Amino acid sequence: MEAVGNRGKFQTQFNLTFNLAFVLLAAMPFLNLVLAMAVPEHWCHVPGREHTNLTMQQWKELTLPKEEGNMEMLTFSKCKMYADVNITTLGSLAIERPLGNDSTREIVACQSGWDYDNTWYTRTAPSQENWVCDHSLRVTNTFVFQQVGLVVGTFIFGNLGDMIGRRPTFFISIASTALGRCLLTVSSGIFPLFLTLAIVGSGAESALFQAPLALSMEVSDSSKRAHIAMLQCLGWTTGMCLMPMIAWATGDWITFIFITSLPCASFLFLHRLFPESPRWLAARGRADDALVVLRRIARQNGTQLPHDTASKLATLAARKETVYGVASLFTGWRLLRNTIFLACCRMIGVLTYYTMVLNVSNMSGNPFLNFLYQSLVELPGFVLGRYLGDRLGRRWTATAVLLVVSVCNFLIVATVTTPGLGWLTVATVVVIRFLNTIVNYIGYLQGMELYPTCIRQTGSSVGHVAAGALAILGPYVVYLGTENDVRYPYAILGAITALGAVLASLLPETLNQRLPETLQDAQTFGRDQRYWSWTGRKRSAAAPEPLYPAK
Repeated sequence: MEAVGNRGKFQTQFNLTFNLAFVLLAAMPFLNLVLAMAVPEHWCHVPGREHTNLTMQQWKELTLPKEEGNMEMLTFSKCKMYADVNITTLGSLAIERPLGNDSTREIVACQSGWDYDNTWYTRTAPSQENWVCDHSLRVTNTFVFQQVGLVVGTFIFGNLGDMIGRRPTFFISIASTALGRCLLTVSSGIFPLFLTLAIVGSGAESALFQAPLALSMEVSDSSKRAHIAMLQCLGWTTGMCLMPMIAWATGDWITFIFITSLPCASFLFLHRLFPESPRWLAARGRADDALVVLRRIARQNGTQLPHDTASKLATLAARKETVYGVASLFTGWRLLRNTIFLACCRMIGVLTYYTMVLNVSNMSGNPFLNFLYQSLVELPGFVLGRYLGDRLGRRWTATAVLLVVSVCNFLIVATVTTPGLGWLTVATVVVIRFLNTIVNYIGYLQGMELYPTCIRQTGSSVGHVAAGALAILGPYVVYLGTENDVRYPYAILGAITALGAVLASLLPETLNQRLPETLQDAQTFGRDQRYWSWTGRKRSAAAPEPLYPAK
């Protein structure tokens, strides 16, 4: 690639187009269901108030019983009403009150639907379809099936990328995501179809980010790899910050879904700017096609291909590489131990992230600003994670940060039900999101460094799939907070992040270490390290080759 040009006009154009602008747009359909599926405050609709001059608060006092909510405070019931309300004189305040106190009145389930608080949302999918009370699990199950789709789709589109190429897989992923999300708007009345489309819209999402990252890494100078990753992080963060503002401006879930899902489909018209991976073409024996792509890159960069390029590509195409499977991770106790501990840390980081995102609706205050605040801290979290990982080491950075995250979660447990401290909960959640970004970055870095090239993709994929599988529980954790006690999600996260801190401390340090180069090296890596050791402040060894999404 040096002869072709690995830091020229082609790389600049590709990175700005697909690793920044496209990622900005693709980030929004990744999580737009979180806001589209928000459940506003609601209560039983009791007909008759329009014939009185009662305020809504007065009408609730007369028609709705009170019960202890998830904040341990008495609130109007969301799912029950009094059965004995009669309007005796229309247009007046006269209401026939039953004998006895409220505890003797008959209470029934909502008979005429629900009223919704429109302070923040004009219409969401749950308020449109009344997915509340007995049907409240439909919201949770939608998020669960979305995550299932993401995990299954990672396998499907990964294998598809190996079979037909990165380029067609990328554009199929765009079409699948945009189509799946937009069709949700007309299928909410048929819940099984709605779930199916949620899976379709989520299954291809990982390929949206992996394909441009992989191609860019392959055709760019190694010194630019951190820059490319930072561009994707910047695009992601910008998209996450724009999305709640769009939701706030529209207030309607259908309009919001279209605005945040359709724009990424516009990149289908830019297919000429996204070539097939030369490495994949050569590996598939298509040396001539790889040569065409390299010539195109050279032409755009103003360089010339060496005369022996065709022969080198032919040699590369004929080369057979040893393929290692998941079974290779079980060939040594230390390798298996490191894999399990790293996978657990990745699982905890992803579960914390997903739960915090879904739990936005349970927080007090403006839900859109709450989402914005949490999103804003991701980019500086990535930068600080990179700095701390190089100064303090991967192991102790992850351990210390997970401990602080655990303390923050238990702080919320102690204060979230206290009136007037909603601001503290919001601020602490923002801190948790910031710190969790560091945890996820360090976990990704350790996944690249603990494994040699021959099993790097396999080992990291195991962690990625395990993390996605555990994140399926995230919606149910949030459901516990919504339907039972708002403290439950934070207590659960506090406990598992404390466990994560212990597991992170048991992983070997990779900073300033000779990293594994063979499977045999990985089987013994870290064996000679003492638990109470630290390798900070030395100049870091050369960064390992980043993990290419090979699928």
